[in-house]
Amino acid sequence: MDRQSNSEALSVREQKMRIELDACNARSAIFGLTLSERGMREVTHQRERALADHGRVELGRSVLPALIEGFCDSPFLLQEEYEGTLLELLDAFYYFKNECGEQLTDDELIAAMRERYDAYDGSTDAVIGTSLEALCRARRLGLDDEEDLEEDETDDVGAH
Repeated sequence: MDRQSNSEALSVREQKMRIELDACNARSAIFGLTLSERGMREVTHQRERALADHGRVELGRSVLPALIEGFCDSPFLLQEEYEGTLLELLDAFYYFKNECGEQLTDDELIAAMRERYDAYDGSTDAVIGTSLEALCRARRLGLDDEEDLEEDETDDVGAH
């Protein structure tokens, strides 16, 4: 593909992402969260970078709207940190998705990430630092958050 075709394809993807993010803004605004025009451009560009960094390709709809939907009603997600938090969660999602393959669906993975995010008062570090095993165990076995978190913390202490 030549440069012009490449940039045209990117422009079409950016336009589609913009439409999806506008729809997400309508939903997330109920919870006081919106992306500005600049924020939408930044999220779109960082999404492309994260996909490339993790060697992923999204066919059809992006996972970003599902991620926004899965987190927008968290009491710990604040407007001031919204864009940065979304970018961190998106990067973590792609990382975990690469690691877990088909063990978890996108929705299950987002739900597991949300459980950890809320359990640690909105800490993206807690999400990023979670072992894939803990996420899978919590989602597949239906463990409640406290059991899983205690078990994971014990594992972390023993590892140091």
